[in-house]
Amino acid sequence: MLVPSDSFGGRSPEKKAADLLRTLFTFCAARVVLAQLEGSGRGSLASYNAESYDALTKMLHEEPMRDGDVWVEKLLQQNEMLALRIMEVRAAYCKDDFEWHMMQSLANKDMGNANVALLRSNAEKSFKRASSSKQQDAES
Repeated sequence: MLVPSDSFGGRSPEKKAADLLRTLFTFCAARVVLAQLEGSGRGSLASYNAESYDALTKMLHEEPMRDGDVWVEKLLQQNEMLALRIMEVRAAYCKDDFEWHMMQSLANKDMGNANVALLRSNAEKSFKRASSSKQQDAES
């Protein structure tokens, strides 16, 4: 299928999805690093780096992550080592840990389920309209 080139500002749908996934991977990396800094579930008292944990927690609460690169750039200005760690983890997650085949399978399954649900809802509404119209005709 040909998607018009102006649909995503001259980018392909795949490029748009890749950009969105980079933000998702940034968020995942931030959560992974946060758990590592926390001491892997032992609480903030067992943190091996409470200062970085606090900085990352503050950043996650105060800066919405609409664009992963912009978010990391802001973090670079505040805590360069922490930002570099986030960049390393998001690259590793993308390359080694993200389940690409599962994503494709889930996307296909969810698309099918969503289409069936939409068609079912539309059919029910159409049936109710038809029933209501027949009832009004019978009353007239």
